[in-house]
Amino acid sequence: MAFPDDALGEDERVVLHGRPHWRLCLGPVCALLLVSAAAGFAAAVVRLQTWAPWAWALLGVLAGLAVTRTTVLPLVRWRCSHLAVTNLRFIVREGITTRNGLDVPIDRIDAVRVRSSTLERVLGCGTLQLDVAGERLRFAHVPAVERVQARLHREIGRIESTRRAAAGETQRTSLRGHADAAVRERMGA
Repeated sequence: MAFPDDALGEDERVVLHGRPHWRLCLGPVCALLLVSAAAGFAAAVVRLQTWAPWAWALLGVLAGLAVTRTTVLPLVRWRCSHLAVTNLRFIVREGITTRNGLDVPIDRIDAVRVRSSTLERVLGCGTLQLDVAGERLRFAHVPAVERVQARLHREIGRIESTRRAAAGETQRTSLRGHADAAVRERMGA
């Protein structure tokens, strides 16, 4: 699923989009297996009782609530989380009903750091740290974190070269204006 275009500015384009690493889904899947096993065991224990149908209904409701809390909500939360790098900013969006967002303009980023443990390197994820205006922002469980770092460096460099080119053009225009003024002054004198 692509990053929503309505969240972008007019001249902005997404250069990299992703979600938090898939390993965040392992906990909810394990919880699903544990709840299923516990509910199945409890259903087997009460099967010979006269009140077994009521117990099974109660177990079904409790298991459904537990699965919703421990599996469905975390998976939906993961699915609704976005990390995006555009040509102008780094964007993070999280949340199901209440959306939390963070936008960091690319030209405000002072440093991009990556940290990965051995397990994270094997799984292909890590922690991205951005230094922005003296504050360190930390984003854990970023997939292909080195690729994100490289893309951010590329976009920062592109913005810097555009800024330098614009400053050089302004300087040339200013010098040309001074030269034109000097020529007009000599012609008028």
